[in-house]
Amino acid sequence: LMGDPGGSDALVRLVQSLSSAVVYTESSNFETNRKLWDNYARDWSKEKDWVEKMVTNLPGERAENEANTNIIGDEWSDRSSLEQVIREYVVPFLTPVVSPDPSTPSDTPEPLCVGEVGTGGGRVVSRVLPYLQGTHSTFHCFDISSEMLKRTKAYLSSLGYDDIHHHHHHDSTHDPTHTPTEPASHIRTTMKYSLLERSILPSDLTNSFDFLYSFDVFPHLDLHTQHQYFREIYRCLKPGGHAFVSVATLT
Repeated sequence: LMGDPGGSDALVRLVQSLSSAVVYTESSNFETNRKLWDNYARDWSKEKDWVEKMVTNLPGERAENEANTNIIGDEWSDRSSLEQVIREYVVPFLTPVVSPDPSTPSDTPEPLCVGEVGTGGGRVVSRVLPYLQGTHSTFHCFDISSEMLKRTKAYLSSLGYDDIHHHHHHDSTHDPTHTPTEPASHIRTTMKYSLLERSILPSDLTNSFDFLYSFDVFPHLDLHTQHQYFREIYRCLKPGGHAFVSVATLT
């Protein structure tokens, strides 16, 4: 269309004619991802054909993978691979240190502040929380999808993690009448849920975290959004804190 006086008008008409074929027309990767994952969470069921197809493509025995598909995200990787990643890259940073305070019993570990950016349906956090039991630690679940946070809350509640607090933007889906599956004295991790409206973590969490991680999230983000989250993770880590972020490619 270069050199054609009517080229600009023709280009506009072409874009307009194609716009109906575009699922999401916003330029923001953030907003596109919010819509995508809200719809994904609403539609997800292990009996759905598209979920079963994803499970069929996983490595390993099909019957075992099908039996292990219980929550959102189980269709993205086989269980053994996921647990290997958690053992190697997450667990080493979840060991609370023993308190140096002489007035504190020597066997009482210091509580940790841990967070996951992009908790999805809760498949990773549910495997992380057992390592924090008995430490009075705090766990923050961050996600841009309110539907995913609902899924996470429901699943963790079914496991007995009912000590729920809401932080900043959130949706109130917790049922205070729900009875935990384990005695409350055994559930010592304080759970906090944050619905992110932008790729920015809550402002009052600067220098708060011992460990922050994000798994299977950054491959869905454009480079600008990735950069913003890296800045936010750095801001929110305590001095000496650690972070683990999985990426597909980053140059």
